[in-house]
Amino acid sequence: MIVIFDLDGTVWDSIDGIAGSLEHTFESLDLPVPSRAELTANLGPPLQLMLAELGVPDELVDAATLRYRERYVSWGAYQAVVYPGIERLLDDLAADGHRLATATSKGEGPTRQMLEHFGLLERFEVVGAATMDASAITKPAVVDRALEGLGRPAPGECLMVGDRHYDVTGAAEHGIDCAGVTWGYGDATELRDAGAIAVADRPEEVRAVVQEASGN
Repeated sequence: MIVIFDLDGTVWDSIDGIAGSLEHTFESLDLPVPSRAELTANLGPPLQLMLAELGVPDELVDAATLRYRERYVSWGAYQAVVYPGIERLLDDLAADGHRLATATSKGEGPTRQMLEHFGLLERFEVVGAATMDASAITKPAVVDRALEGLGRPAPGECLMVGDRHYDVTGAAEHGIDCAGVTWGYGDATELRDAGAIAVADRPEEVRAVVQEASGN
């Protein structure tokens, strides 16, 4: 089976870097800075949409996007922490014969930067991420990019793993099931309501979900 991972809130905890970069962005544009709780609650959608939902005026979204990216690439990307048990999960899945990929709404540049920094890049056969020109930034679009890189496998050969409803519904647009995880920025209710086929509370539980989904 092909297991496609979301990254923020699934593979690593990146809230400090993302929220800190957002706070810097709002301050630099003399905009009211949302609370940390509000920033956390809005994680998941593409950057431009997230900025708009947090109150950035339409005419400043492009400028805010650039300032956020500058801050994130130079500082925010290095504030993340890989969740305990994730590296073992990835290695166990690979040892079981599963192919691994990512599908994240984070830009491709920062995604590869972070995967390399944390020693995870070589664990993924395909890195599906948002285009830096914003032509493909939604979760369905980045899942599509991952599927393209994987050679267009049948939906039944794939399983998405993610922490937000965006992951569940984005995968579903391609006919792919999603297993939700609760150690990130969503919760079990959100994931089940969105249609997750299973919800894992610990990384080691994901392996069992994959085994069941693949018929092993």
